[in-house]
Amino acid sequence: MTIKRYTQIRLALVFVIAMIISQSMVYRNFYIPLITVVVSSLLLIALRRRVKEVIADERDYATAGKAAFLAMQIFSWIGVIAMFALYAARDYNPSYEPMGRVIAFAVCLLMILYSVIFRFYNQFKFSDKKTIYTIAVGILLLILGIASLRGLSGEDDWICQNGAWVKHGNPSFPAPTAECK
Repeated sequence: MTIKRYTQIRLALVFVIAMIISQSMVYRNFYIPLITVVVSSLLLIALRRRVKEVIADERDYATAGKAAFLAMQIFSWIGVIAMFALYAARDYNPSYEPMGRVIAFAVCLLMILYSVIFRFYNQFKFSDKKTIYTIAVGILLLILGIASLRGLSGEDDWICQNGAWVKHGNPSFPAPTAECK
């Protein structure tokens, strides 16, 4: 496969993914976009392996590393400033505090991931890229698994029973305003 053909397929796939995700959001189905992104990523990885030409060289990787480092720094500074601004304005609107927390945790996760990955690349030299991908995917799946167990456990949530929202545990937010069916 040529680079031109691969690029065309990739652009078509992005268009299809955008349509699927937008329609899924309209119909409030959040599992289909997740499945679509995972399947399309695996498809792109398989297609990329079939490309016989050089996709990127050392300069591209060096430039990408510098750009990623700068983007991480800029995101971190903007996130910290936004977090402080939201915390300062929480007296005006209480919903600003959880938004500030989300931004603070996102910045912290980004910094931790960067530190771990940097140390990993700095200390270990693998000749086989499959090992690196396997370890990175394993770590990512572990983090996502732990986060989803905590976030989706339903321990502190509102449950719809007999047409009314009933407390389950000790939710830190008011009952949903959506109709309970």
